[in-house]
Amino acid sequence: MKRERSEKKRERILSAALDLFNSTHNVKKVSIEDIARNARVSPTTIYNQFGSREDLVREVAKILMLKIVQMSAAHIHSDLPFPRKLNEIMTGKIDIASRAHRELLVKLTSQDPAMAPFIEETYRTEIKPLWLDFFEHGKKEGYVDPSLDDEVLLLYLDIWRAGLASMPELTRDWEKNMPIIEKLTHLVFYGFLKKDIDLFKKGKKRP
Repeated sequence: MKRERSEKKRERILSAALDLFNSTHNVKKVSIEDIARNARVSPTTIYNQFGSREDLVREVAKILMLKIVQMSAAHIHSDLPFPRKLNEIMTGKIDIASRAHRELLVKLTSQDPAMAPFIEETYRTEIKPLWLDFFEHGKKEGYVDPSLDDEVLLLYLDIWRAGLASMPELTRDWEKNMPIIEKLTHLVFYGFLKKDIDLFKKGKKRP
């Protein structure tokens, strides 16, 4: 019973912190006292549960990442056609990210070493299997090239992740760079050729 009460307090604290971070759009301006008041607990309870303010922020960032995973899973396992699934996933990720403060997003892009193990484990056990399901649906519906095996598709995603990680300024100024990130995401999944392009017009022969 005591453990159950402790878990409920922890959930209230995390929920209150996430609400305040999203509503103020400034993590640094939200104090432990603000969170305690909204969660109906004492500041001491928060420190007892999480150890430090920084650790609390990390836990909130983890919740944000899991929300994105759950949203993606719901779309991937839905009856929507493949293009609609892709659009809903990308739109959903951008929507969740746009409501989060920059400090949380920085933690989610592995720029916080303490978050990296959690992110890598979530990517390995949750995100990769989801993408494999997604690509399998795309192959069955005729949208994904069936000659591309799982290894190549996952390598493609790993390269995309590594590319983003090598340019932390993109996520550090997320709001400012949102149009660029949206276009990059479009390139990742649709390529740079127009859908109706004909490279072999005017009598050119295929190589």
